[in-house]
Amino acid sequence: MARRERWFGALLVIATLAMLTACGLGASQAPPIDPVGTADLKPAQRDASAGMVTVRPGFDLSKYSSIAVTQFAVTDSGVMNKDEVKMLITIPFYFQTRLVGRLRETKMFKSVEPVKEGSAAPTDAGTLRLEGRITRLAAGDDTSMWVPFSGYSRLGDRTKAQIETALVDAQSGQVMVVTADRREAPNPGNQSAQDYVQDTFEALARDLVQFIERLGKGEAARTN
Repeated sequence: MARRERWFGALLVIATLAMLTACGLGASQAPPIDPVGTADLKPAQRDASAGMVTVRPGFDLSKYSSIAVTQFAVTDSGVMNKDEVKMLITIPFYFQTRLVGRLRETKMFKSVEPVKEGSAAPTDAGTLRLEGRITRLAAGDDTSMWVPFSGYSRLGDRTKAQIETALVDAQSGQVMVVTADRREAPNPGNQSAQDYVQDTFEALARDLVQFIERLGKGEAARTN
């Protein structure tokens, strides 16, 4: 009886760990690597949501009634497998779509619109542009093996994603806010590489919009 109870307890722990893993959204946050920023604005302050950020002194988000979201170009120059090459097309559009959707849900702006690829970005007064680039996009390995009492363990590379973003005054072209956020972790084993990368960019969109919401409330960037 005691042995059966011990086995039951062990199985319960494994099931709990698996549930906790499944509840996470993509890879976990990690310190950004070599963020570039702009000529006079570099991501320098740690933020719990958006990674590293810097806000230009005097920036007031309430002055803007609309925001336009561009597609982020992938600037990762690393060698990519065929699945990652496909993501060069799918992930920028997916990320733009999720940013637009989450910004609309906040109701912070009267207008939230995506900038279509190949279209000119708006330059209207009272408009912000959210633009940026994906500087790291590595899907990692979705092959796994079962390890007793530990669940599935990854056999290959970790999933890595890093973005750099800028909030730009559309009329003047001046960059008002910069951020850099990185996500990195092994695929836990319950998702394909494509799904895990999409979940990672969903989390990046969620947390960036949370940061923008705090800016709208006049809150300074919070540190961990």
